[in-house]
Amino acid sequence: MRMRYALLLILCSAPIAHANDFPTRARVEFVLDCMRSSKAPPQESMYKCSCAIDEIASKVNYATWVDLATVANAITIAGERGGVMRDVKDGRKIAASYRELQAAAKKHCFLNE
Repeated sequence: MRMRYALLLILCSAPIAHANDFPTRARVEFVLDCMRSSKAPPQESMYKCSCAIDEIASKVNYATWVDLATVANAITIAGERGGVMRDVKDGRKIAASYRELQAAAKKHCFLNE
């Protein structure tokens, strides 16, 4: 009985791992997009692209990822519609941080090789 109690105390006092909140659909979309642009064989690119989204999810939460991606993608839209995002305070910095996050994940997972 004492052993159970001691084990329970240890388990309860252990730090809880950060549960990332990326929905499966978002992960699948990222991996499929990544695989389309990869020059590696399909199975290899699947592993590398899965690694990349896991790396991204370990750095930012899903809401932040959506915000970063929205600004980064909208800045590239020509004309007034893209101008709205280009005029956002720090919009270019936000887009740059999105690209840096992706580049770091790709490097970590050997996607550029």
